[in-house]
Amino acid sequence: MPSIRLRSRALRLSLACTAALVGCAGTASKPVDFSEATRDYRSPDYPSVYEKWTRHAKLVEVDVGTVIEAWATYKSWDFRQAYVAYYTSIYEDSDRAALTRSQLDSSRASYEFHVAVQTTTDKWNDLERKNTPWRVTLLDATGAELGPTSIQVVKLPEIYESQFFPSHTEFTRSYEISFARLSSGGQSFAGPASGRLVLRFASPMGRIELVWAAAGG
Repeated sequence: MPSIRLRSRALRLSLACTAALVGCAGTASKPVDFSEATRDYRSPDYPSVYEKWTRHAKLVEVDVGTVIEAWATYKSWDFRQAYVAYYTSIYEDSDRAALTRSQLDSSRASYEFHVAVQTTTDKWNDLERKNTPWRVTLLDATGAELGPTSIQVVKLPEIYESQFFPSHTEFTRSYEISFARLSSGGQSFAGPASGRLVLRFASPMGRIELVWAAAGG
């Protein structure tokens, strides 16, 4: 069985190739499944599931360079099941059933993204600040839009993040961005039911969009 170090390296290379295709050539990402289907994932499945739910986008301006570059992983129920399988294979004393229930509850409570961001100037990388020039929103296929309920800087142990969220590098800053699922009447945000989610980062210098779409979405 490949070592954790080798698996991490292979995953990083795979993600780099995917990012190059999406960012430079505009190749469409593969469709995703937003349903609550039960998966029988095992530890070796995590890299491919992580890649499936991770998107990359980059904004470059002449004479400025990279205004923003981001890798975002949508923590869908499908992703969370692979996460549970990988996590419990490493931490064998974990209660897999309890962790699965917790992850399902979290997936139903909010749309949550793990995002690694880098910018040409470090001071631009300030999504969590109240006076940030960046506006972060979540859109569905109808054009309905949500604002985040939480944007938090996360500082995970390097050895942990390198395995679970390998888009992170020494040049990126990690965030957890959450949007509440709306359950009350009169709300117009269809979310995954519309077949598409778009995570948008907009500023006076431009914007990027990271897209997850179901087949036909």
